[in-house]
Amino acid sequence: MRKIAPWTVLLIALAAAGSMAQSATARRDIVLDLDLPNGAAPRLRITEGGTGTVDLPKVGKFGFVPTLQAGSDALVVVELYDLGQTPHRRIARMELTVGGDTVRSATKPEFGVRVSEVLTK
Repeated sequence: MRKIAPWTVLLIALAAAGSMAQSATARRDIVLDLDLPNGAAPRLRITEGGTGTVDLPKVGKFGFVPTLQAGSDALVVVELYDLGQTPHRRIARMELTVGGDTVRSATKPEFGVRVSEVLTK
């Protein structure tokens, strides 16, 4: 029987730990279906915690930041920002269920937001 060198065991352990760490930090994309005040209905695919933007002429630029609620794969918090102001101002916070109904923001202008799916990268 052939003896395995200690450095080989260390290399295998490090590779396994790196693989586990990479899968634990896998980022997710959240797909939002929007109803805009101008009648448009774009679909945005946004990395969790990132910002998807919508620019409405004569109205302003708005950012949508989706984040999965801790401990849940079905509940997404979407924060809506007015990007026309510096610093950017949060104007709404909505809790949505993946695959659920469209939720209307309580903002002027009003937006409809629906989370259609969550994709793991």
